[in-house]
Amino acid sequence: MKRNRIILSLIACTLTLTGCDDQIMEWQKADGNINSSEIPLELNEKIALYNSIKTYAEQYTPNMTIGLGLGAEEYISNADYKKIADENFQMFTAGNAMKHQSIVQGDGSLDFTTVDAFLEVVPTDIKIYGHNFIWHTQQNQNYLKNLIAPEVDFDSSGDGNYCVNGSFENGMENWSSENKGAGIEVIDSDDAIEGEKILKMTASSTSTKEYDLQIITDPMPTLTNKKVQISFWVKSDKDGEGRLSFSGMTNNYPYMNWTGSQSSWTKSFNTSTNWQLINVIPQNFSTDFEEGGTTWKINFDFGFKPNVTYYIDNVQVVEYTEGQAKQFKAQFATRGTTITYTPKSDEEKKRILLDAMESWIKGMAEHVGNRIQEWDVINEPITDDGRWRGIDGAFGSTDSEGKADTAPTEDTTNGLNLNWSNEAGNGHFYWGYYLGKDYATKAFEYARKYCAQGSRLYVNDYNLETSPNKLAALIDFVKYIDENNATGQPIVDGIGTQMHVTASSITREQIDAMFQTMAATGKLVRVTELDVALGTASPSAEQLELQANVYQMVFESYKANVPEAQQSGITIWTLSDNAAEHEYWLPDESPNLFDGNYNRKHAYKGVCDGIAGKDISEEFSGDDWKNISSKEESTSEE
Repeated sequence: MKRNRIILSLIACTLTLTGCDDQIMEWQKADGNINSSEIPLELNEKIALYNSIKTYAEQYTPNMTIGLGLGAEEYISNADYKKIADENFQMFTAGNAMKHQSIVQGDGSLDFTTVDAFLEVVPTDIKIYGHNFIWHTQQNQNYLKNLIAPEVDFDSSGDGNYCVNGSFENGMENWSSENKGAGIEVIDSDDAIEGEKILKMTASSTSTKEYDLQIITDPMPTLTNKKVQISFWVKSDKDGEGRLSFSGMTNNYPYMNWTGSQSSWTKSFNTSTNWQLINVIPQNFSTDFEEGGTTWKINFDFGFKPNVTYYIDNVQVVEYTEGQAKQFKAQFATRGTTITYTPKSDEEKKRILLDAMESWIKGMAEHVGNRIQEWDVINEPITDDGRWRGIDGAFGSTDSEGKADTAPTEDTTNGLNLNWSNEAGNGHFYWGYYLGKDYATKAFEYARKYCAQGSRLYVNDYNLETSPNKLAALIDFVKYIDENNATGQPIVDGIGTQMHVTASSITREQIDAMFQTMAATGKLVRVTELDVALGTASPSAEQLELQANVYQMVFESYKANVPEAQQSGITIWTLSDNAAEHEYWLPDESPNLFDGNYNRKHAYKGVCDGIAGKDISEEFSGDDWKNISSKEESTSEE
């Protein structure tokens, strides 16, 4: 990135001209001559003169590691991003690539494709922090649920339609919806394909995502080693768009030939004012029932376009026999289906989930071997009101619409409903609900057993700087693990505090108190996900200065309150304010050390000064800027 040539020209002029202004600046000699070393530097010039963050870390804080939380895919694909990350940080934490849902597949196998690609390109002198083994979000809920799901027995009669009430003659019975758009209802219609009723659903004026308008079938029995044929009729009041997605399939979002007459597979199908038959066999399009699954569901997704009204009728799901595809005509299809569920015992579920946990931790730890020697074993185990997540009715999380996770329900009629959010890419699963407090001790026992010898094992949580009660609960959580694990000795090496803070409200007193309390445990202390929010994507100079001061304050407090022997280090969460890094995390914000174009911000200086324990720029002079500018000019002319 090139320096500002205007500033270069101005500095060059000051080296050759004398008093161009009636007022002599305080840095100008009485005789009007100017020594370049005495030229005061502007803030952006000072920031440009700073060395890399890791250079200062090696010089001033050799006992601790300065890390960066990043997106593995962005690091792999973006050369500019990778260069800045490599130049400045001593350790990387992959934000999502190593989490349960990213690795564990529907059959329990582990897919390390992204992890391997990431580790392949990270310089060997940069450490990797493992994040994480056990969390309550970003878990492969479908896989874990299938492991403990009840046995399914079904008795059927009729013409073989597994979709109960596919004609909507019984209203919305056997259907559900989490995203109702501008409204979903069953109406009488003379235009019904068969019978007298059809489904009507309308997209809202703000609808843009396919799942913004959605209906979902009741669970249907998985037909192992068999195919199913799905058909339904659809039309709309204007040009529209829809698709089918699934839960319980190996690929829940397949591209398909929706009508049988398309020239290629597509994500979705178009609708018009005329009835159209959608007719697909999912297994012909790179998907199948999840191995070990007992039930599956279909999602009818019609939220692509705003203000479109859709009509659906005669949904049929039947077993498909090769060469005998059912010809779906305008007919009324019913099915008398009796499904009986036989729940597994609590002990059986516990055994199954402990096996799954061990298999996951063992597989992940052994695959990366000695390359990773620090791990978040359990992430965010404490609710905001200080309770263990998953224990005694405490969950503490919601879906994207604010719907709270609640206790699972299970019976012989309806089977198992976890009642935990399972949105795309973010399945919730509370291990403690089924395993009790043993989930925590077992996770650490497995991590100690399978991670590289000498690995440091952490518990990590958020809001510890603003919630002393939550911090106290987390410390009690750590104490329980240390006192109740099978090794007979303390097993937790360190405590991580995320520190997603807001510049306008965080105080030095809060930070000092947190670090002092953490240090008193005798454990390693690590800041795992530091960022400083400003509440805007277009901050003022004053806000940027405040942000820099907060970053510096965190480093200074950490060094002052955590003994060197307990200083694991500090990780900055995401590299820049670029929108690609903030699609989901802190959108419309500017919390990082580099701006959206990867230029250093005032916060970069704050971090470096915090590491050094002084204002490094006080040592800079006009000569430094002149030299660096001259080098850049020379480079640009070559």
